[in-house]
Amino acid sequence: ITNATGITVMAKSKWLNEWEQGFADPQHVGVALSEAVAQGDWRLFFLTRDRIRAIGLADVQRVATQTFLPSNRTLGQYVPTAIPQRAPQPARVDVVAALKDFKGQAAAAAAEAFDASPANIDARTQRLSLPSGMQVALLPKSTRGQAVKVSMTLRFGDETSLAGWGEAPSALAALLDKGTQQLSRQQVQDRLDALQAELSIGGSPGRLTVQLSTRRDKLPEAIALLGEMLRQPALPADALEEVRRQALSAIDASRKEPDAVLDEALARHGNPYPRGDVRYVRTFDETEADWKALQLDRVKAYHQQFLGASHAQFAAVGDLDAAATVAALTAAFGDWRSPAAYARVPDPFLAVKPTTMQLATPDRQNASLAVSLPLPLSDTHADYPALMLANHLLGGGGDSRLWNRIREKDGLSYSVYSSMQWNAEEPHSRWTAAANFAPQNRDKVLAAFHEEILRARKEGFSQAEFEAGKRGLLSFRRLSRAQDARLASGWASNLYLQRTFALSAQVDQALENLTLAQVNEALRRYIQPGQFVLGVAGDFKTP
Repeated sequence: ITNATGITVMAKSKWLNEWEQGFADPQHVGVALSEAVAQGDWRLFFLTRDRIRAIGLADVQRVATQTFLPSNRTLGQYVPTAIPQRAPQPARVDVVAALKDFKGQAAAAAAEAFDASPANIDARTQRLSLPSGMQVALLPKSTRGQAVKVSMTLRFGDETSLAGWGEAPSALAALLDKGTQQLSRQQVQDRLDALQAELSIGGSPGRLTVQLSTRRDKLPEAIALLGEMLRQPALPADALEEVRRQALSAIDASRKEPDAVLDEALARHGNPYPRGDVRYVRTFDETEADWKALQLDRVKAYHQQFLGASHAQFAAVGDLDAAATVAALTAAFGDWRSPAAYARVPDPFLAVKPTTMQLATPDRQNASLAVSLPLPLSDTHADYPALMLANHLLGGGGDSRLWNRIREKDGLSYSVYSSMQWNAEEPHSRWTAAANFAPQNRDKVLAAFHEEILRARKEGFSQAEFEAGKRGLLSFRRLSRAQDARLASGWASNLYLQRTFALSAQVDQALENLTLAQVNEALRRYIQPGQFVLGVAGDFKTP
């Protein structure tokens, strides 16, 4: 090219001018730095600039020769039709004329200023039991749009009877909205749409969960439809094949994802239960085999053997007519007794050997860190409030140590957090931590993670951190009680555990009364790096 050098200089100058203009815009810089962090390091934003400055004509020609090849292109060819058919030209809209006669709807009724204190929640909630044994909690309160949220849990079976069912529990949950003995799949969906209802159903061995949202006048009909779906499902064969294909596709994708590979490895580490036991953790291959082997008759048998309302909990929060709701529940579930006995499957604490593992997920652009630490605690333990706040300060809150160091200061990860998975039934809870990052940042992420854990254990949290964290955690707990969906789920859980929200008030008070010394002591006592089951997964091959 005769003037290639001059064109290269002009192109560089234009690019660098645009970079400088962008650098003068704080919003542009913020977005650009975020994109650079997502690629692995915030400094890539500036490295790209420096590399453009250093580029010469030979560099451009070399890359063009390597890249602009026939085998590396996608070719599109436009073939005009003899007589094209075109959509009509859109007419210009006169907005003034269109809005001339517009009249807004009547203003929606204002929702009440609901006091979400535990005492008021308990006082406003009506609790009862149906003849079948289903426990019910109804909290009527006005809401914008007359919305109501429902949470329902069916519990059934025991350690022996639930063994060996493979993927039948998951398949049943996925098939329950695919039609009933009276309604086709489309008719069920049409009814849900007419009732302005959103429905989700999930299943695991011994448990079926339902989340439902609708409106005040539609709730009784929605309950009737839900009863028909649960009690008289169609369970069509073609739908099972659809669910099977989706499940197998998800398994295939999970095999390659660092998060999923780590979850499988950490959950299986130290698991003592035999295959078929509901506490056993299957491999990807075993899960795939169970899906491939599952027959429709097995799903139907699971439904007939277990489902019933004798050990179920139903909670509704929002703009509801309590009498009409109870009548609908009685009609739908009042006589639906569970055919099999129920006993909670025990999950006792088991000491797990600490370990560190590295797992390969070839050709993935992201990597993951995961940590698991089982603890012999329940949510009624005396250290529950202190450890809850310690975790919030360490990695559970938006201003936590791990987030500020690994994500904000060092810019090494896309996300990083820790959490407590509290057990409400026996002393077997779990502390976990996780981070997602570029594979080349593995060593830096691990070093920063361990440094922050050790620093928190050695130095403790500051008084300022403690005070701010306590305020944040208490605010989060209050906010969760003000959200109707969370409140419904909380009532469903409390019914089963034979609790009320008075316990939440006690926990709030315990958090208020905590001292910094108690929080630091809880962190040192329980979050011990020497007991971690830690893993990283990603493509860590060296170039």
